[in-house]
Amino acid sequence: MYEGIHKLQHPEPLTSPWIAIGVLVFSIAAESVSMWGCVREVNKVRRGRGYYRWFRESRESELLVVFGEDLAALLGLVFALLAVTATMLTGNPLYDACGSIIIGVLLLIIAVMIGLEVKSLLIGQSVDPMIRAEMLSFLEGQKSINKVLNLITFQLGSDVMVAVKADMMEHENQREMILAINSCERELKEKFPQVVWSFFEPDVCD
Repeated sequence: MYEGIHKLQHPEPLTSPWIAIGVLVFSIAAESVSMWGCVREVNKVRRGRGYYRWFRESRESELLVVFGEDLAALLGLVFALLAVTATMLTGNPLYDACGSIIIGVLLLIIAVMIGLEVKSLLIGQSVDPMIRAEMLSFLEGQKSINKVLNLITFQLGSDVMVAVKADMMEHENQREMILAINSCERELKEKFPQVVWSFFEPDVCD
């Protein structure tokens, strides 16, 4: 952004624009390969959601960072190519200056978005809503559970804590209920290996 403002205040003609265009075209091609690889991995986990919704709801920090960095780099290179090309065709350095400012604003916005999402993962938040829905469906499908009254999840990095309050089916004695709860927790951790801690409270109302 500073470079763009400087160019607005002190316009200068481009030097060797064809070299700049060649470097930018090659960089776009290389970055596109990286972006495609990242998008393929994102498509495996976004489950039909739009990319923006996935970005806001995802708890996979490594994919968030790589996706944001690749997107910022690719868009920045495209804007730079458009700005250099417009400046070369018109001879007006204003396009080059505006291109630099737009790229700076773009990088700033994406950096802030990535920072906010990663901060949420560091300080903890609930799991991905779709994962929570799967956990709820799994628990409600257990024969020993009559009804799930409440399900609270907490994710810190890649580790997840789950707290369940459920109305249990009738059991012959306290020991049988305890064994049923232990079985539910064990199967929950097997199906969702990211669950490190689980707390289970049998109850009749929330």
